[in-house]
Amino acid sequence: MKSKAGNLGHRLQEYKTAILNFLFDPRVPFDNNQAERDVRMVKVKQKISGYFRTWDGAVYFARIRSVISTLIK
Repeated sequence: MKSKAGNLGHRLQEYKTAILNFLFDPRVPFDNNQAERDVRMVKVKQKISGYFRTWDGAVYFARIRSVISTLIK
């Protein structure tokens, strides 16, 4: 195992094209803040209720949040 800096350098070299993809493709956002915001509501829901009672409930929640997020955008 390398140091934290060594591991970071290795990952930057290994994933260089993916990391710098936003420079060449204007459709790729610079950051992933929107994805983080979309996931945040799921985490808040889990903290409040502890968990989803069923898999179908989790799927319905994700679909509803997806529609709401799309409407807001």
